[in-house]
Amino acid sequence: MADDLAARDKLEDILTPSTAAKTFRITVSFGYRMTPEYKKAVAIARRNPTYKAEGDGEWIRHSAVYTPAEVEELFQLFNLVHDWGESTEILVNHKKLPYAHELWLPLMWFYRIT
Repeated sequence: MADDLAARDKLEDILTPSTAAKTFRITVSFGYRMTPEYKKAVAIARRNPTYKAEGDGEWIRHSAVYTPAEVEELFQLFNLVHDWGESTEILVNHKKLPYAHELWLPLMWFYRIT
């Protein structure tokens, strides 16, 4: 169901692009790591209703989509996976954007204050 919602959102964005985003969403995608933090990261991501995993074993990719209402979970997950280099990918509204780590995520942290 969550996969259907994300796919529908992507298709709607392609077919009817809008200059204003409906909801600010951050997707965190990460791969397998042989660290204690890996299991914690997977547990946090799995709690999200949009969680999905593709592949298996060493080539598995986990991803979850977070809105401003879920900023605390996003913060916890990102703190575990941010140092994993190329294995971690951040998408803004399902798109790769420049400076996702350096600009877009800190903008999301403002929701932690309010």
